[in-house]
Amino acid sequence: MTCHHVYNYGATLQAYALQTYLESQGHNVEIIDYRLPTHMRYELFTPYPRGRTYELIKQIPILKYIITPYKNRKMLKTWGRKKAFDDFDKYFLHLSSKTYRNIDEIRNNPPDADIYIAGSDQIWNTDALNGKDLGYYLDFGSKRVKRISYAASFGISKIKEGLEDFVVTELRNFDRISVREKTGLNILNKLGLDGTLVVDPVFLLNKEQWIFSLNLKEKEGNYILLYDFLHDDEAIRNFALTLSKQKGLKIVSVNDISEAPYADVQINNAGPIEFLQYLLNATYVISNSFHATAFSLIFQKEFVTFPLISQHNSSRMQNLLEEVKLGNRLNPQNINIFTQYIDWEDVTNILSDIVLKSKDFLNEQLN
Repeated sequence: MTCHHVYNYGATLQAYALQTYLESQGHNVEIIDYRLPTHMRYELFTPYPRGRTYELIKQIPILKYIITPYKNRKMLKTWGRKKAFDDFDKYFLHLSSKTYRNIDEIRNNPPDADIYIAGSDQIWNTDALNGKDLGYYLDFGSKRVKRISYAASFGISKIKEGLEDFVVTELRNFDRISVREKTGLNILNKLGLDGTLVVDPVFLLNKEQWIFSLNLKEKEGNYILLYDFLHDDEAIRNFALTLSKQKGLKIVSVNDISEAPYADVQINNAGPIEFLQYLLNATYVISNSFHATAFSLIFQKEFVTFPLISQHNSSRMQNLLEEVKLGNRLNPQNINIFTQYIDWEDVTNILSDIVLKSKDFLNEQLN
């Protein structure tokens, strides 16, 4: 159970990674096809199911054909992403035969399994709907089914006020809990719960496994890869333009909601495979994404990471980079950061150790 169908590169690839690793250990794996209304994207006439606009459309339904396309207009340039993601889901993700839209549907017809696994990604972020949804706490199915989490993330440094009792009650139903960040461990400790720290699923596959399993092509690209989710961060803009001018490299922007107005090349229709292909061959990577950061480590790219402004979830990037002793790569002040050498042997040794412990945790629970 994870957030897999949200048209987000990291969400899709972490789901694929955990599925692939578990299958490599001889297990039959299904990703529960659980899709909340707030995860709907690229639905031209489907309004976001919260807020004043939604309440107005409920009162006057015909307004959805006017208001919703206007509010979704920014995504029109990147609409090609939809098919690329849908194709990846179809050919690479082993989804349950039934699609569930809410907790009642999955409670009435729960998946048959020996074990339920919750995670990874921000499934327990109480600032978002999924962190308040019982589905992501595996509150369905027979109580005899074993329940664990793998690399679940709260995404934030503390539970939203008033939801502590809810989270504690739900997590007490788990046989074992593992989380992705040290901030997650701190949250569990404050709630009186035990947890194990493990790596994000994308680290369960090494560089060669990613290249082989998705048939990636490795070559020198001579460009700066930009992945800025919202393109509204002046610090990222200034950093990218300065680096581009000094190094004489084009800025290639892989876009999500909208285009980066200052990039030399706009990539509007990239799916998960294309995203990895562009990242694998970049000379530099600039992003405000946890998973772009993770793959920069896996592919050993020169990179910097910026906080995602307006969202309070940068602790996950900070925890990861501090773990591999690269905390200075978060929110750099200028491009001189690239004069500081990354000891990739040291990074690899640190990652290898925590990946091994993470695999041990999974194998112990599954065997």
